[in-house]
Amino acid sequence: MISVENAINIITNEATQLKDEKISIDKCLGRITSINIYANINNPPKNVSSMDGYALSLASLKSLNSLPIKIIGESAAGKPFNKTVKNNECIEIYTGAEIPKGLDIILLQERVKLKNGYIVSTDQNYKQSQYIRKKGSNFKKGSLLLKKNNIVTARALGLIISSDHTHIKVFKKLKIAILASGNELRKAGSIYKNGIISSNTLLLKSVIESFGGETYDLGIARDNSSSIMRKLEKITKYNILITTGGASVGKHDLIKKVLENLGMKTIFWKVAMRPGKPLIFGKLKKTLILGFPGNPVSTYVSALIFLKPLINKYNKIINNNEYKFGILNKPLIKNDERQEYLRSEVYLKDNNYFLSPVSAQDSSMTSSLSRAQGLIIRKPFAKALNKGNKVLFILFSDMHTLI
Repeated sequence: MISVENAINIITNEATQLKDEKISIDKCLGRITSINIYANINNPPKNVSSMDGYALSLASLKSLNSLPIKIIGESAAGKPFNKTVKNNECIEIYTGAEIPKGLDIILLQERVKLKNGYIVSTDQNYKQSQYIRKKGSNFKKGSLLLKKNNIVTARALGLIISSDHTHIKVFKKLKIAILASGNELRKAGSIYKNGIISSNTLLLKSVIESFGGETYDLGIARDNSSSIMRKLEKITKYNILITTGGASVGKHDLIKKVLENLGMKTIFWKVAMRPGKPLIFGKLKKTLILGFPGNPVSTYVSALIFLKPLINKYNKIINNNEYKFGILNKPLIKNDERQEYLRSEVYLKDNNYFLSPVSAQDSSMTSSLSRAQGLIIRKPFAKALNKGNKVLFILFSDMHTLI
């Protein structure tokens, strides 16, 4: 068995460069930029008002006590005032409207006194350029908006499209195939009522798509070589193959043997962790292969610990530190030689996280996984812990809100 840290390093070092593609901006949410994105225009494109009021020159205000300022028109967003505004003249202006040349201050409508179409006084504590959004103050043409190797968020999309981009370059999505195996598995809603409903494929599909991959369901293979071979005939067209089940040492665990017969080079088999020990990692031509155990919790934990950093490495995203420290609500016994990931309920109180490991830690117990909000991480041979001790943990919502 190899350590978790060693396994992560070996797996992520096999990631290669993804090709990129230019796609419509409305399809880019969650994608990864392959180049820097620069502004095509200034924003705002002209000086505009940030408030409703009156646009005029600061010079006009110097003689306001003796010479009222005449209102000669208005400027609204999308309907600018195109005539010249002279000294001791002004226009009514609305938020977002273009400011005519030569005008350098906005008087708020509630700060002026009007009489017969003139401003006769103001109680505004004014200064030059007040309530004016300068041309390019949000961003200037040619300025960097989003660096390469960044996730395109909803906030980034709003910025990018406002700079007049209709298409941007992003990395192509990883193509990740999923194969479930086991004689006992059946699809939900199947006419066959015996056996276990296959849940790992949907679980993995959800996790992978949350992390930015594109999934392909290869179905369910039976525990015989010919069934597995048929399902894996064209796997080299995918970047990654994930299998679930058939990874251990039993008579019917045939995944590793069949993949090796197809030409897979086994890089390692078995990791010192719980759950998820019988994990296979190999390579068939350019396709990376991760063979996860069949129990759903093992599959889920393996996806978080190994698959997310691999996807991030392909997309050239630096792995964020998603580990936290919290306070244990119940004692834990001494750990053995394997790194342990304990499902735990987590809550925040007085700026501290408190963790209560769920009682059912069997790797088939999806009910306890769904109740948990995180995983306590226990290093190999970790000493026994008491209530109140600090523990290292992963908060699921830090990895993605939907996982």
